[in-house]
Order: sequence, then C-alpha cells, then structure tokens
Amino acid sequence: MQEHDLLATSWTWAGVEPIVERIRAVGAAGFAGLSLTLGDLHEVRATIGFAELRRVLDGSGIVWVQLGPLERWWTCAGRTADQDADRGVVLEAASSLSAWQVIARADTTLPGISPAAMIDDWLELAGQAAKVGAQLVLEPEPWSNLPTVERASRFVAAAGHPNGGLLVDAMHALRGGSTLASIQQGVAPATLAAVELSDGLLHTPAGMTLAEESREARHLPGAGAWDLPGFVRTVRDLGYDEPWGVEVRTAAHRAMPIGDALRTAAAATRAVLDAADAYGAPAAPAMPTTPAPTSAVDFEPPASWQRSDRRRDADTGTPA
Repeated sequence: MQEHDLLATSWTWAGVEPIVERIRAVGAAGFAGLSLTLGDLHEVRATIGFAELRRVLDGSGIVWVQLGPLERWWTCAGRTADQDADRGVVLEAASSLSAWQVIARADTTLPGISPAAMIDDWLELAGQAAKVGAQLVLEPEPWSNLPTVERASRFVAAAGHPNGGLLVDAMHALRGGSTLASIQQGVAPATLAAVELSDGLLHTPAGMTLAEESREARHLPGAGAWDLPGFVRTVRDLGYDEPWGVEVRTAAHRAMPIGDALRTAAAATRAVLDAADAYGAPAAPAMPTTPAPTSAVDFEPPASWQRSDRRRDADTGTPA
C-alpha cells in the first residue's frame, strides 16, 4: 500500500501533558503534521517562543503545520480587539513556523452575515496570509452562514484570491447534507485545499446538536457508519492528495494515554486510506487449498501397532 502523510488536528492530540511532550508524541505516532490552536499559540508565545517550537517540530518530524481557526475575521459589530490580536498572533506564528495553512471559520453567529459581505475581508486576510507564506483555508460548518461545502466552494471561487482555499471536513460535509456525488459535482477542484477525516454514527446521537456532535462524537475513521474510503476517493478525484487531517474526539479516545490515542488514530486512518487505495485493484488470488490433516483424535493406528500392544499386554499379564 501507499505511504500517506497524516496531520493530527488539535482535538486529536489534545491533552493535559505539556505541549512539547504532546508534539513529540504526535511525531512518534507517525504523523507528519499537526494543527495548533490559538490557545496553543498564545501559550507558546508567552513561554518557549515560536523559534523553539519550530525546533521541536523539526525534531519530531512535523512538516505540515496548520494554525487557527480564526473567528470573526470579517467586518462586524461583534468583532473584538482580542480577535484582532488573535489575527496578529496567527500571522506572526505562520511566519516563524513556516506554516502550511491558516484556517478561518465561517460565521456561526445568528442571524449571520451575508457571505457576499465577507468577500473583501476574505481577500484582505488571504493577502496577509500569502505575505507570511501560508495559505488561507475556509472551514464551513452546517450551523454557519456557509453550511455546505458546495456553497463554501462557490464563495472561495467567487472571491477569486489565488491564496484562498477550502477545507472539507468529512463530518461537516456529510452532516451538512452533502453526498459523495454532490461533493464531486459541487466542489470546484481549484478550491479544494485541505481534508479532514473522522467517522460518525448513522444519525446524530439523540439529545445532541450538530455542533455538540462535532465536538464530542468524532469517531475513529472506519469505526462509524460513513463510507470514508469512498469519501477519500471522491476528494482524490477532485485533485486532493496530502496530507490527510485526522480529527478524532470521543470520551473513550480522550481517556487513553496520549501516545496510545495517537497511534490508534493513525492506524485507523491508514486502514481507511489503504481501503481507498485498494479500490479497483485486481482481487487477491485465492488461497491454495490442501486436504485438512487428520485430527489426532480421529487417527487410527496401524494394525501392527495394535498387535504389538496386545502382545505386550499378554506378556505383562495386563488384560487387553
């Protein structure tokens, strides 16, 4: 099977251990990338610094670095000074860490801004990200003003900035009502820039909102009800390649030691990618068949053995 680069999203490698220890666990589990949240970035900036973090990443074999997500990056009354400061920290970190991508969320407030009113701010942010060497990617969510990956793709395409792209999260896409066919037809290949894999149940668990399910019920790839190998083939057909984001978050997964949790997530994801790789390949040859060996309990000793036993019994006086 092929080798694949995996990227551990922030939830997949979250834990109580120090950030340096967790990053090393990410690398030891075979991941080639990770996502750093705003909380991570503020912590690092106030402690070890971004230059030291880059050395830790290099020592752990981490080459793909995502940052964010940024919220309220568009002009609106609810935008705060802290959110403007977050943008500055993310762009500073992107430059220092040679980040691959910066993630921006769609508007999850109510009633929500019109996507058309966000385009100028998107263009500005995409340009700022380009100056520090990172691509800006939009993450649509079913409870946002861009609830489907198809609509988000149209937004990115309409904005037209060469440094803007789309993040397609399997859970957000499928819970948003998309199908593999609609993704194939409705996502412009030129916009597709990142993919995240997780699995889910057939229906959202009773008593959970979609947002709560996204936070608490992201199952290991291959452990749920979704056709993830088909999803992988669909985004590949659109031109996506590497890395494959892995976003797992369940109570059972969080209860595992960080190293075990990461190794389990990596192995499960590689199994899904192997299944996608194998699709359409010639079937494996049938295993050769041979007669089953005679069981010891069914073994019938030769007649000579029986005669010898009788003679021995006679010589010793033991009844045959």
